[in-house]
Amino acid sequence: MVSFSGLFRSIASSLSATGGVECFFKRRGLALLALFALAYYGYYCRVWPGPGGEGGVVALLSQRLLEGQKPIVDTFLGYNVLWFYPVVGIFKVFGPHYLAMRLFFFLLSLVTGLLSFGVILKSSGRAWAAFLTGLLVILVPGQTYRNYMAFLAVLNMSAFLSALVLPAKNLWRRLLWVFLAGITLGIAYLIRIDVGYFLSFILLGLLAVYPFGDPDQIPPVRRLLVSLSGLILVVSGLFLTHLPVYRDAVQRGFGPQFIGQYRQWPDMISLYGARMIDAAASSIRNSLERPLQPLTDAGAIPSGAATPGRPQSPAIQAKSVPPPEKTLKITNGAHQRISISSPKARDKIMALNLYLPIPLSLVLAAGGVIGWILALGCGDRPRAALWLSCLTALGCSLVLFPQYFFWQPNMVHLSEFMVPMTVTIILSSVVTAAIWRCGGWRRILAGACLLLAALTLVLYYVNACQSGGSGGIAVSQHKTFPFRAANGVTVMMNRQEFEENSSMRDLIAAVSEPGEFVICYPYYPEINFYTDRPSYERNVYADNDIPGDRFHRELLANVGRHHPVAFVINNWDINGTEESRFCNWAWESYLFLTRNYTLGYKHGDFEVYVRPDRADRMPARFRQNSSKP
Repeated sequence: MVSFSGLFRSIASSLSATGGVECFFKRRGLALLALFALAYYGYYCRVWPGPGGEGGVVALLSQRLLEGQKPIVDTFLGYNVLWFYPVVGIFKVFGPHYLAMRLFFFLLSLVTGLLSFGVILKSSGRAWAAFLTGLLVILVPGQTYRNYMAFLAVLNMSAFLSALVLPAKNLWRRLLWVFLAGITLGIAYLIRIDVGYFLSFILLGLLAVYPFGDPDQIPPVRRLLVSLSGLILVVSGLFLTHLPVYRDAVQRGFGPQFIGQYRQWPDMISLYGARMIDAAASSIRNSLERPLQPLTDAGAIPSGAATPGRPQSPAIQAKSVPPPEKTLKITNGAHQRISISSPKARDKIMALNLYLPIPLSLVLAAGGVIGWILALGCGDRPRAALWLSCLTALGCSLVLFPQYFFWQPNMVHLSEFMVPMTVTIILSSVVTAAIWRCGGWRRILAGACLLLAALTLVLYYVNACQSGGSGGIAVSQHKTFPFRAANGVTVMMNRQEFEENSSMRDLIAAVSEPGEFVICYPYYPEINFYTDRPSYERNVYADNDIPGDRFHRELLANVGRHHPVAFVINNWDINGTEESRFCNWAWESYLFLTRNYTLGYKHGDFEVYVRPDRADRMPARFRQNSSKP
């Protein structure tokens, strides 16, 4: 084994031989990042991130597509098809295998880190800053199974910079990069249509300003022709990425539905955008006025609500279920925000993590525009390209801003936004540091900007490195119990997760046969995957965005049609509010299950209800604690 002192001497000798830190990281940076990622992700690749993540939905829906179900038609995807097709390909080669899928998302995190290194290096030429950026991105990659988001932002950031911002060796090389930018934009659309739309505005803006800020110093008429040709090349790249996917959609019978997504998303963005902005504004006002207080639990349905006696038929039961004693206000699925006035230090930091990117983005945007205009006015095209690089990076980062700030203000969504934002902050800091060295009044402005950037970055990584929702190594804390189930699920859990999931795995295996339906509410498709039992739900996610009465009607119809063997219920506050508990917003359905199914298992928020005719198949350890309808 090589000692640490020997390793350090080897690195020191390499630095001396290669001419210093910059040259060392320029030559060895990518390899070092890859080695670090291999060791780092390898340490916790088998750790289970929890049932509330998106691993279950990716695995279950990919398994459905592998079995021949039509995307969008037979199963609701939520995202576009390319979110799932790579996993379908993995499952086709290795069979449905949880660890193989998990390794794919870690590979995406590695590629994102390497791209981040490349963005800083080619924009600023600072190899040490590039290495630091890649290291931070790999260290906190965003929650596993959602790594597409950060990957798309950084991938397109890199392509856009090379296409229309940074100097190119010749005109043909630039046009090739513009075409590649169209391809990366097409990939974004095929994974997340909303992200594709937002990125399109960034690319169109760069095409519009290219004639004014071309770093190659070619005649203005030629720059205009390049910009117009670039628009054609971008459209060509978009077309070529979509052509094989569209042909496959037509052949498999979901062509109109595939195209229909692109018409629906602009309306959805504007509709949900207006609603989320109103909700966020109201939440911000409330958080500034008073600390976050837990909502009362008076409206919750007690777990012992089942009544003895012979169960009624679903049709009669649907009419005779009494409402809860106190009706809670049912709101949309947005999370309640953490207040900066919360007494907990960790909550204060989280609130700062959520809000600091806003003033920082405004400062970076204003400084970038002013710096770009002044550099163009002075004829300093390299400096103008550097400022435009900062603006491009910021724009590509902000395409993920609505996801965390307006829709889900939590660490899961914040962490995916902060991956490209980390690239933006470090790139902008490198540029701003050069201004700080000039002294005078500019040093004061640059120093304030650097201080705000450092505060945003440091506070975020202090919090993210301790949060399991950030996708980093913190998810492995206390997870030492090996859990084994179907479909390659061999993962490490903590004690509570192990006890709950082992019990549910054993109970479901005992009362059901392969192919029989097990339904999980509000959002636990991972249980379907690791028990290898299907769900008939087209959309495997349900929360209080759905009116409870409509949900109940659909549940009764599905029970009569499909006769599910078991229901797995978790009454957690899925949206951080009391009304978002399943037993509150779906109280009719919850009471129906308690009265017509046998409670076979209960632990914490988890409850498993078994169809009465299968109750005698429950192992003794479940029967002795069960309650029959």
